[in-house]
Amino acid sequence: MSQKTQRTIHVIATSHGTDNANGQQLIHDLRAQLEELGKDQIPASMVWHEAYVDVQQPSLDDVVAGLPDAEPAVVLPLLVSDGVHTTLDIAKAVDSRENTVSAGPLGPMPELAQVLADRAEEHLDGDPMVVLAAAGTRLEIGQRQVRDLAGQISRILDRDVPFGYCAGAKPQISEVVEGALKRPVLVLSSLLADGYFQYKLASTGADVVTRPLLPDVTIAQCFLVRLQETLKQAGYVSPNDEVLTQ
Repeated sequence: MSQKTQRTIHVIATSHGTDNANGQQLIHDLRAQLEELGKDQIPASMVWHEAYVDVQQPSLDDVVAGLPDAEPAVVLPLLVSDGVHTTLDIAKAVDSRENTVSAGPLGPMPELAQVLADRAEEHLDGDPMVVLAAAGTRLEIGQRQVRDLAGQISRILDRDVPFGYCAGAKPQISEVVEGALKRPVLVLSSLLADGYFQYKLASTGADVVTRPLLPDVTIAQCFLVRLQETLKQAGYVSPNDEVLTQ
């Protein structure tokens, strides 16, 4: 049985940041949704913080530096895949403070693959080429996650699902779309929210480009799963979801 405690755990919900007003609102709404879901699903007293690794303020470094001493903290990346922001920026912020850990990004979660496959199912008339679009990173770990995600979608749909990147890796999504040889193209966006990269997808000339992942309660739940996993791994809650007091 779960038990409540007065111990405070700080959750720094950290996104990339964007100049797009709708994208900003989608991330704000995601944080609010996560906080609300967490009240029912995680037996801990959590204080949620807003932070960014680029473009917007407050910066992750500033938020981490301003946390009360001795109280545990978890950085929750509101990101889809690993890249320099997880392996460098977030890792650096975590290392700068004791009793601070980081959750992983969504990665190739089966639930994410199912969300994207369901969105593809709505547009399969005419037998289009289905292409997974990702933000992109030069790091192998992030590219491997995208390949894994595309493979899962391919198995669900029982068809080939190539992938392309908006930046940072090859093949570029524009090159994949251009190589379709007159076949209709459906681009599945695995971008989290509206912003420059989603605009870039719309400019590829694909016949259909799906909307970003948000808003979607399943996606929010996936992020909460990552948080729950990390709380247990860090010893902040027990494997039975009981809060461990200091």
